[in-house]
Amino acid sequence: MPVLPRLRIRSEDWLRHSRLARSALCRYKALKDSPPARDDPQAIARSIAQLCAMARLSNCDSAMRAIERTIDKRIDLLDGAPFDWNEFVPMVNERRMEKAVVLKPWISEREKGVVFISYDTQWIRLLVNADMKEFAKRYTLVFSPAWCPPHSIITCLSPALFPDPIFTLVSNEKDLVYFPRISSNYIPVPLFASSWVNPQWYTPVPFERKDIDIFMLANFAKYKRHWVLFDALRDMPDSVRVLLIGQADTRTQDDLLAEARAFGTQDRFELVVNAPDQQVFEAFSRAKISVILSRREGSCVAVAESMFANTPVGIFEDAEIGSRAFINERTGRFLKHRNLGRQLVDFINEAQRYSPREWAEQNISCFRSTKTLNDILKKHMLAAGQEWKQDIAVLQWRPDPQLVDSTNRARMESSYDDIQTRFGIEIRRS
Repeated sequence: MPVLPRLRIRSEDWLRHSRLARSALCRYKALKDSPPARDDPQAIARSIAQLCAMARLSNCDSAMRAIERTIDKRIDLLDGAPFDWNEFVPMVNERRMEKAVVLKPWISEREKGVVFISYDTQWIRLLVNADMKEFAKRYTLVFSPAWCPPHSIITCLSPALFPDPIFTLVSNEKDLVYFPRISSNYIPVPLFASSWVNPQWYTPVPFERKDIDIFMLANFAKYKRHWVLFDALRDMPDSVRVLLIGQADTRTQDDLLAEARAFGTQDRFELVVNAPDQQVFEAFSRAKISVILSRREGSCVAVAESMFANTPVGIFEDAEIGSRAFINERTGRFLKHRNLGRQLVDFINEAQRYSPREWAEQNISCFRSTKTLNDILKKHMLAAGQEWKQDIAVLQWRPDPQLVDSTNRARMESSYDDIQTRFGIEIRRS
């Protein structure tokens, strides 16, 4: 087996996730930072974006706080002056949002509607292309971030663009601390993007009928770290059956297979590209265990999906992933980086003792999460002197936010029309 390709893969991965390397890059960016000219809004905005990149690299809370204070000063320096968002967000002037949904229609001046928007690049399309003062009179916003930590020019400037409080989901429990520090206008909600899986999509099968030992659902980006499984397979029996399902991201199927060849395990798994939803649901149910091998990402919906299929999940013990909060003695196992192959064999052999679906139905289904969000919104609105006679509709997420009940979809039609007519923003109707 070729040694140099393996060494390159491991070295790149170490640099990407090394706390030392991240800290050094953060310090380098800090040395390059200097206050922009007061009369150059574009330069000020650019400096805010660069400071946000520093905050995402920071491994130290005190250093992050110092960066946040500098970001606040730059926002004050910007003082609401217009700048060209196109430098930072592709297609920012697009007036259509594909990843949004109306959860509650506008009822009256005393009872506003609720609009849910996922991903910051979608939020900003609304915030810069519509009259937010008028929008806030009719609708409450609920955002869902994509990554942790959430520092970006969008998340840092959004509170200045929207006059009312912004309710935001989190990608990691740490976001419950980060968002109020970014702005007091944020009201963090203790729910993840992975909190909206509909259990009705999954039909668990008896353990004796499970014919896949290890299942991994992940796009082909480097941060998903497929190579770790390819390496671990070298220490596992040839009889272990592995299924990978994913789609091209920054890399293709060929890139993934090249990595497998570097470890000599290219014939040890089945790879399916762009599988339809039903095939993914069935794969989760057929698997004895599933694995998430990334060290840092957002909430990772695949963790919850696996649990509703009654398949326990393995995740690294130090992974900075929101759904790590779902792992317990009933739902899965924390993995160490050394001797991974041996751990996965043990996990497969013990898989039958877990009961992830039961726990997931009790704690993280889309129905339970909708109630949690509804209760938080209702409490806030009543305290603010608003009325709350109608609850939000049940939200599910696959692969974009949508309503569970077709009756509720029809109930929201007038608000979709209202938003397009009044504000020139088209929300894709699910």
